[in-house]
Amino acid sequence: MKKILIVDYIVGGGFVEEDLPLVRLAESYSILRSTIEQFAQLGFEIATLIDHRLMQHIRISPIHEFKTVSSYEDFINGIKTFTDLCDYTITSAPETKGILKDLSCLISNSNSTYLGSKPDSIEFAADKLQTMKLARELNMSVPATFSPNFNDSFDKIVDEVSPLGFPLIVKPIDGVGCQGLTKVNSIKELRYGLRAANAVSGMDNCIVQEFIKGIPISTSLFANSETVVPISINHQNLKIESKHNTGDYLGGSVPLNLGAQNEKVLNMSKELISHLDLKGFVGVDFVVTKEEIFVIEVNPRITVPFVALSSLATENLAEKLLAVVEGKPITPVKLNGYAYFSKLIVESIKNKLSKFELVSTIDGVLTPLLPVNNNSHTYVFLMGLGKTAEAARKDFQKIKSQVLAKLSS
Repeated sequence: MKKILIVDYIVGGGFVEEDLPLVRLAESYSILRSTIEQFAQLGFEIATLIDHRLMQHIRISPIHEFKTVSSYEDFINGIKTFTDLCDYTITSAPETKGILKDLSCLISNSNSTYLGSKPDSIEFAADKLQTMKLARELNMSVPATFSPNFNDSFDKIVDEVSPLGFPLIVKPIDGVGCQGLTKVNSIKELRYGLRAANAVSGMDNCIVQEFIKGIPISTSLFANSETVVPISINHQNLKIESKHNTGDYLGGSVPLNLGAQNEKVLNMSKELISHLDLKGFVGVDFVVTKEEIFVIEVNPRITVPFVALSSLATENLAEKLLAVVEGKPITPVKLNGYAYFSKLIVESIKNKLSKFELVSTIDGVLTPLLPVNNNSHTYVFLMGLGKTAEAARKDFQKIKSQVLAKLSS
């Protein structure tokens, strides 16, 4: 039996020496769960790492072997130990501050085959400025963009970005999942946006760009050095507010039909990815208007739509992933139905494990309620399925109602 190490940076202990990023924990858990289930279907023996604070809350089956992580040293040593024992390794991790690149480098120097991209390719794709520069060279539309340095005076930054007008989007160059992203409507709000981007960035400068009013979408693809195979177009549900609030990725729906623009979006995705030398499952983010399709960023890793695609695909996605990483030809993925998925914020259920168990057994609840950090609220990730997009949305609403009823009983 072949063995695979499947590690999520958040669930696995990458934040073990600081507060867990609760806003991203639910989707991270969902990706980990879906990835484990896909490889388990192929008969793999599954190994993983688990942050010690989450041990009693993990509800993923099957996990054959795990290590509890109580320090960052435990996290790194756990990866080193398992990669020497496993045939394959796959990670789900943020690009921020070079985290995903560093894990790729660590695993690439082990005995395990890494089911992802090379460190240099990850580093390039994770840099949103480099990605937009490449898109422009390929004659693709991108938002008008400036990249001020955090060390510059505020007045100098204002002078630099003023030609763009308001509203503006301010975000870190290496952010993930709307992390550190702010929509600003005035010079006063711009100061907050710069601070929010700086707080999470691993770079000295950030991105300030025009706000494009349109439909936020992503594409999911399999890629290697020889071929790029599109899987789906996905709608994104983003919370992008001003008034000193950073953005958040809430969820979305799969697949999305853009009509006449479908082919162009997929072709742009293929061309962009083919120039980045990425490998495995990747995503591209766009904003679509009636007139144009704007490239926003590339995600050189498994993204949240993988969770929905795992449920909709008529074939096992892990099998496709293995094939494409090993340079084998793969056929297009066929989807059966639609999915609507989103985070739901609920009151923390610390010390109420009976309600925790009740909620976790509801079909369509992809994550447990995780009472961590003594927060007053937490997130749960839900997904509805249906033969049509509307049926999937209705199924989601039914699941949401069941969750809220269980918690209020």
